[in-house]
Amino acid sequence: MESKDIYQMVIEDYALTGSVKQTAVNVGTSLVRAQRILITEGLWHSETSDKVGELFRQGKSVKQIASELYVSEKTVQAYLPYTRTEKGYGGDNKSYDAQKSDNYRERMHHAASLQMTVEDREKESKKMTLNKEYVSDFVSVTENNNSTVTSDKFSNMTVNELYTEHMNKRPEAFKLHLSLDMQYVNEEEMEVLKQYGKVNEGITRDIIVPADITLHALSFAIIRCFGWWNSHLHCFRLPEQIFQDITGGKNKVEKGGYVNHDGLFSDWVKLCGIYFRCSSEDFDDLYWDDDYREGESVNSWFAKKYTGPYSYGGNIEHYTVANQNAIESMNFRSMIKEYVPFNEWMDAKNSGKVIEDKWKPIEEATIEDYMYNVTCILHELIERHQLIDILYPVGLRKDDKLIEKIDLLQQLQAAKDFDFPAIPVTDELCYEYDFGDGWKVNITLTDCYYTERNDKKGVQSQRSTAQDLKVFDMDNTEVENNLALNIAKVVMTRKPKCIDVDGMCLMDDVGGINGYIDFLKVIHGNDNHEKRHYNAWARSMGWNGRMKKADSLL
Repeated sequence: MESKDIYQMVIEDYALTGSVKQTAVNVGTSLVRAQRILITEGLWHSETSDKVGELFRQGKSVKQIASELYVSEKTVQAYLPYTRTEKGYGGDNKSYDAQKSDNYRERMHHAASLQMTVEDREKESKKMTLNKEYVSDFVSVTENNNSTVTSDKFSNMTVNELYTEHMNKRPEAFKLHLSLDMQYVNEEEMEVLKQYGKVNEGITRDIIVPADITLHALSFAIIRCFGWWNSHLHCFRLPEQIFQDITGGKNKVEKGGYVNHDGLFSDWVKLCGIYFRCSSEDFDDLYWDDDYREGESVNSWFAKKYTGPYSYGGNIEHYTVANQNAIESMNFRSMIKEYVPFNEWMDAKNSGKVIEDKWKPIEEATIEDYMYNVTCILHELIERHQLIDILYPVGLRKDDKLIEKIDLLQQLQAAKDFDFPAIPVTDELCYEYDFGDGWKVNITLTDCYYTERNDKKGVQSQRSTAQDLKVFDMDNTEVENNLALNIAKVVMTRKPKCIDVDGMCLMDDVGGINGYIDFLKVIHGNDNHEKRHYNAWARSMGWNGRMKKADSLL
């Protein structure tokens, strides 16, 4: 019997019996499998499954949940819903997306046909955002080629006005400030970092990157700057308030960053493929360039990943694929269970009250409702975007028409097969690495740079060097000395460069920032046996305890 048949039979049988145990017997499957199918569909839950689901939705690993609830990891897994990347929800067949394989394969084939060669991407990066070919159905072109978007909301908006000023000026390089999130580090722990970790103010890096670097390529540069080895999952996320703003949420972001995301899931679907990844994406495609070969220089491999020209090597982040997957996710459920905050659920439990399940049409479901039912994260940004498509520099006035512009962009994108540039929405991003250890890096765009050839004879030569370029910042002030040379080198070589560093490099699997602090205490403590053990382990992780110079990190 096929896995998908069992999946449907469990749903149908449970509707008749109301008993998970009896359904498992009737269908001829295990109790755990029947239980997980029903949890996945929101048809059954228990106190334990609710606790597990809430903690998992918060981003905690199976191991962390097991530790917090004092149960085994197998118990935690038994109460987690199936993801669509788990074959046949526990069987040998493919996931829900693959069950609709004809449509899915057609979209993937179409997405593959949209991919650009390296040469195409080079040409594309030099263009001015949109052109009349891309928006022919939505714009009228005047004699001076100033394209005007046809829209009920913006009858006179030009294409250039749709995008921010810094995008239209096309800066060639960005200065990024990378700061490790240490909001839960206390004063005593900070002293340990200062004494043993070569930290002055915080664990930070300042890097110069090409403006057209993709988020995916930027990830490799961040990983190397902080001493990690690309051995864990990662993602980019918008600040919570920005996420709320563009998805229509009204709830305020609380201290610590928590917020009940009350924007409509249907509105999020419209932005899937423009800003956000589809929750059902396959990791094999997400990390399309995991192509390291044994024997290859690790440093050379990393350098290839963050050095331009940049191109997208997957399929599922194309709008035509990602957005249709999101639409199918929405159509898969007509009703959805309303989210109950964990603290509200605990208060009711402690007082002996029973909170009855409330159901609503999927069209009325909030983002929080959907994540609660499906146990997924909807915040991850697609990584095919160039940095210039997402970030604007610090100090740029907030666009008071941003939400309307995003709505217009969604209309434009929905009518075309081309992947449109997104509209920059923030001056800061959050990068997360190793969800178990919980590393977070705040990324801020602090300056934009432009260059022009410095030809004393007034004739532009065919070949230029970094010394031949004059560099200007976003205030049009000429940059001089070593900084100007570093910026020019980034522009010429398309390779990011670290220019400032605070704090030694970190390592994988040390337990996050608090584990790293404990590690520093041990290797500088009095227990010689522990010191030898931890130092040997650290060396195996590529950590040598020496402060690296900025220009050696990338």
